[in-house]
Order: sequence, then C-alpha cells, then structure tokens
Amino acid sequence: MPRLPLLAALALLAAPLAGCGGSDDYGGDVEDTGETGLFGRAQEMAAAVEQMEETANQAPAEPVDFRRLRDLLPETLVGLERTDVEGAKQGSMGFSISEASADYGAGDSTVSVKVTDMGAVPAMGMMGAAWTMTDVDRETATGYEKTVRLGESKGYRTYDTGSRRGEFSLVVADRFLVNVTGRGVDDADLEAALRAVDLSALAAMRDDGRQEA
Repeated sequence: MPRLPLLAALALLAAPLAGCGGSDDYGGDVEDTGETGLFGRAQEMAAAVEQMEETANQAPAEPVDFRRLRDLLPETLVGLERTDVEGAKQGSMGFSISEASADYGAGDSTVSVKVTDMGAVPAMGMMGAAWTMTDVDRETATGYEKTVRLGESKGYRTYDTGSRRGEFSLVVADRFLVNVTGRGVDDADLEAALRAVDLSALAAMRDDGRQEA
C-alpha cells in the first residue's frame, strides 16, 4: 500500500467536513459506516484531501436567510405538534452563521430540530462535531452510538432505550448541519423526524450566497 504524504494527513485534520458528501438522494436507507480499519482509513484520508482541493478555491458563502431554513421545519413531526420555532443570524470575528430551530412535544415526548448554515467557514463551524472526522461504532447494554451515511452525507446517531433519549445529526451538502434530539420517543422517531426536514431543498441551497472567485 502506498504511503500517504505527511502533508495530506495533516490536511485531513484541518478539514473536518472533507468526505462528508453532498448527495441530494435522501430517500434511501441509512447505512452504518462501521470501523474502516487501517486501509479504509487511508482511503478516507486520500478522499478527504481530494475533496479539500476541490473546495479550496470556493469563496465563503454568506449564510442563507434563517427564514428560509425555518420554512423547512414542519408544523407537526412524528405525531407531535410544534410548540416553538425560532431563527437567527449571528456573527463574530467577521464570520456569521444562520440557524433555525423548532420544538415539538406532547406529554413526556419531545423532539427538537435545528438546522445550521455554516456557509462562511463550514470546516471551522463543524469542528465541534468530532464525528465528522472519524467513524464510530459502539454499543452498551441499553443503547448505541455510531456514525452513518444517508446517500453520501455523513451522519451520527445515538440512542438509549432506558431513558428513551437520542440524537440523529446529518451534514448536508458539506455546509448545513441538521440536528435532531428527542426524549421519550422511539429510535425510529428520530430518523423519521430527520427525514421530515426537506433535505433535498436544503442541499439545493449549497451555493446560495457564494460569490464567484
């Protein structure tokens, strides 16, 4: 197996979104990424560097209006009524993000959905999501934690049957982060809630606000 250049390996660490994918096909099955092993990881690193080269010349994008993101959040979700919805655009140190979120609930069951546009500097914005940089496959007596793929988009999901709490997050078009969290719901409800967001419409905004270099 050829040895990867050291600079390529270092470049991967600086590009957490590399290789997350951006397919607009979100109707398929969710697939586990599993543990890739040494050879698979090397392939991931090579692909990450290649994608970083492709995106290096893209100008940062002005985040889309949070109202457009808010419109993607349905009024009802997995049988729960929307109890709150909000959106905002925030900036700091010359960078800005926009996000929209909604809460749904009935009785002891609640689901929250947040859509964030990191268009200005997506790699920096996703640094807090460590799962974008690795593959996870872990199980306990009452639950699991793993990285997944939906189409070519990388995601992360975790669920505990004892507390009936979980999370399902997905990177869309190497720019948007969709995060679903739930309490008092089934694991399948979290996936259904994620799919209820119009992910294809979100992906179609991938170049919105981006000036030509």
